[in-house]
Amino acid sequence: MEALLDEYGRILKELKFDSFNHNEDKYSGVFLPVPFDEYWSSSLKVMLVGRETAGWNTDNQKNTIKRVAEFAENNKISDLVQEATGRYKRHLPVSKNGKVITKTRSRFKQYFFRLAKELEVNPESIIYGNLFAWDYNKKSPRTRPKNELKEITEVSKKLLAAQIRCLRPDVIIFATGFVGVDQVIRDLFEEHFSGYENGEVISGKYWEFKPVDDEFSNIECFRIAHPRATHGHREFREKVIQSIKARAAG
Repeated sequence: MEALLDEYGRILKELKFDSFNHNEDKYSGVFLPVPFDEYWSSSLKVMLVGRETAGWNTDNQKNTIKRVAEFAENNKISDLVQEATGRYKRHLPVSKNGKVITKTRSRFKQYFFRLAKELEVNPESIIYGNLFAWDYNKKSPRTRPKNELKEITEVSKKLLAAQIRCLRPDVIIFATGFVGVDQVIRDLFEEHFSGYENGEVISGKYWEFKPVDDEFSNIECFRIAHPRATHGHREFREKVIQSIKARAAG
């Protein structure tokens, strides 16, 4: 766990702050997931990866790229990491009796809880990641100028790679959609895990693959549409669940 937090700090210090227009700085707080205790004790370790936080990852205006720069300049990046990881844990609110509240309007969260139910694991045992570590004005950072998007993408890939290396999930589900993100996923595995080996691929619907790196080659990876997608995508969300069940069985 400490190794992951240290990696977060190291990577954030490398962010090229001069790549950004600080007069148009509407970035969210940085998204830094950490597992609940249940993750470590789970026999099946699942990582569900979304695209970006779409607005929820901001706490009392504690956001902006400039703020990250200020913490880095003042040698307080570990404080920012602690703040962000504490904020992450709020994505699974609990009721007064201590149970996770599973009622939600979010299609992504609905799929998150369906995974937990179908795979018979505690929701707190599933780690939730994102392809992009920031949203911009509650939307995708892909709307930003090329220099900003490049830096956001590069740092986000490093953060996600650190999560995979430190948390070592058995399964990674990229529920990100495919428009503008498949190349990011390819680059992630080419740059940090020696590439990837394809399994079944159904264009625009379903992509199954594994890292080539021997240390991580047992991780089963899937890329499907975002859970809010309709028009034939539901069957592939189900296909992922059945594939994971088959792996767990044997």
